[in-house]
Amino acid sequence: MSVLTRHQMGAILLAALRQEGLGTRDLFEGRQEPLSWFFRGLAFDQSELDIMESGAIEMLHAPSALVELVIDEFALACANLGTEGVSGYLTAPAEPAEEEGEPFTANDLAFDHTVMLGFLNVDVAPPALWLEERPADPDANERLAARLAKAAQDVGAGADAVEVHMEGALDAAAGWSDAAAADVRPVGVSVHFTYDIPLEGVGERQLVRTFSAGARTASLALEGMRSVFRDG
Repeated sequence: MSVLTRHQMGAILLAALRQEGLGTRDLFEGRQEPLSWFFRGLAFDQSELDIMESGAIEMLHAPSALVELVIDEFALACANLGTEGVSGYLTAPAEPAEEEGEPFTANDLAFDHTVMLGFLNVDVAPPALWLEERPADPDANERLAARLAKAAQDVGAGADAVEVHMEGALDAAAGWSDAAAADVRPVGVSVHFTYDIPLEGVGERQLVRTFSAGARTASLALEGMRSVFRDG
């Protein structure tokens, strides 16, 4: 297995997005915890991103996908060292008595299949204008939630987790009476997909498959988001 680096993984992810016709902006990396590194960017359809960055129009209202790669750096180190290398950091048990069997060796080690190297998260959301133009109607909100759920399920079959998020905003002018509940508009709308990256068996080929699947889902979800709002 070739040695994996954080930036190599970021490059593989960006290449997978480009392969699906998606461009990225606002690329950012950092740490969330002492051993947790993340890399994220905002993905758009490349043709729309080109229009935005050219300044041809003042503003383009298009759905976007927040793509985030989160890596456990300790797990990454273990993946690069392998079980034999990891054994050098462990204290083997004392030489067993004859009846207890053979001495402990590196071959006795294996990575637990439940340990994750990291996760690829994809959050697809509509532009704010699309939500501002929607009516404040409970039935319309329910229909929107149902259509989002259907679209997310259709494109996220290969993901390890699929979620739909939709929050409501109450018009302050309507006050806080029970009747004002009808004036709630949908805000904070997004569909979320998570791809697990197991430590066991990790390698560049596996990462390419996972990132390609995530990029494909992002591309399809962007089109699905367009369809949901275009059809009402």
